[in-house]
Amino acid sequence: MADREPVGGVDNAWRRVGSVDNLTTITGVLWFDEAISYEELCDRLEERLLRFDRFGQRVGGRERAVARPYWETVEEFDVETHVEHVALPEPQDDETFQRFVGSLMSRPLDERRPLWEATLVDGAGSGDGNAVAFRINHSIGDGFALMYVMFGLVDDPDSIEMPMGIVPDPPSADEFADETAADGAGAAVERGESTTAGPAEGAADAEDGDGTGLSLGGGVLDTVSLAATAVRTGVNLLTQDDEIETSLRGELGTAKRAGWTDEIPLATVKAIGEENDATVNDVLLGALAGAFRRLLADRGESVDGRELRVTVPVNLRPMDRRDASLGNHFGLAFVPLPVGTPDLGERIRIIHDRMSPEKAGVEAFLMYLALKFGGHAPEPVLEWLMGQFEDRATGVVTNVPGPTGAVEFAGREITDIMFWVPQANDQGIGISIFSYDGAVRLGIACDANLIEDPGELSGAFRTEVDALAEDADADLASE
Repeated sequence: MADREPVGGVDNAWRRVGSVDNLTTITGVLWFDEAISYEELCDRLEERLLRFDRFGQRVGGRERAVARPYWETVEEFDVETHVEHVALPEPQDDETFQRFVGSLMSRPLDERRPLWEATLVDGAGSGDGNAVAFRINHSIGDGFALMYVMFGLVDDPDSIEMPMGIVPDPPSADEFADETAADGAGAAVERGESTTAGPAEGAADAEDGDGTGLSLGGGVLDTVSLAATAVRTGVNLLTQDDEIETSLRGELGTAKRAGWTDEIPLATVKAIGEENDATVNDVLLGALAGAFRRLLADRGESVDGRELRVTVPVNLRPMDRRDASLGNHFGLAFVPLPVGTPDLGERIRIIHDRMSPEKAGVEAFLMYLALKFGGHAPEPVLEWLMGQFEDRATGVVTNVPGPTGAVEFAGREITDIMFWVPQANDQGIGISIFSYDGAVRLGIACDANLIEDPGELSGAFRTEVDALAEDADADLASE
């Protein structure tokens, strides 16, 4: 492969917008039914993870303000320098593990090395199992890209079924060893080309699957209509009001907190959606709006008649067109959550009406272009650009669908998967929704200054889902 490849504009933007009190690092955890050893983990990562070039590359040229940074291969890379092995202190329960994951979120990655780390955690999970926590800088890829990486790590990628349809083949050992093919791909990147279709084309044909993932669909839009929509959307983005002031916004610190809900059967969420003529995504966002309403009410804050705005990543390249170059192929849409609406079903209907693929897609693509431009702009320009969107949202909410059945890693069944989305600018709350093996979980990443105990929000979310399930006469028992 080429020793150096320029860092793409959007990828570089996500690398640069991080700060000491808001790291742009994606955190994820895999739980195993039987403990995996440190040696087995390192062997699997060396064998499979390094087939994705970014995990053996660091970012060069960071110290030069004008020159474009580049990915450069680390000579004599040692995977063990990126993997640590720890044991949770007693009582080794979920609360202890959540505190540990939060402490990882507070720790910056070393930019002198490839931008990822893995931590094998004994005492996490139940029974004889343990867990591995990954931290990966957002510049390497988005949620769908990292899901593609997971395909390459599991024992039998061909057995994976995804709700959105076709699963692309991960890079094989033969492809990894094929220097000629890699050199060709590297040359394409150096010319500024993409080895797959661009996000504009991806935006036209991305599909929503069964509703567990948010992506742009709806066919090819009329060019004139699209241009008019883009102009209106751009004006709205630049002129929208600042976000409402609540205790969920404020000065950020370096201490972070992590949490997650119990499993919720995906069939239950679908049943709620059918009852309300809504998608899975509508239901989960509606429940989240209710959870924020409950949390603020418990803090003595009135939200009646008000809305709380979040940014929602919109996938612009479908999963079946992802490849080993990874990268970020998404934009951001601003979605007002109707926290001031007391009726559960009405909140879902409001969100359903607002989640127009056309509106969300155009808004997201404009944000994608802004990040692409800002990624290589001088620091004052990037700061100005990002400043246009400060004070516009309380947090970020992302929804990534995972495999519909259980998968194995080094002979162990992965019993559960969770990840946590990073935030940027002044946002201190990240909500991640992930479905796996017939169940869905909500993950919470938050600044300790805003939410000291993520259980406040996860408990409120579960209360909302319970109430919706009761209204829909849906079974909440685990499948």
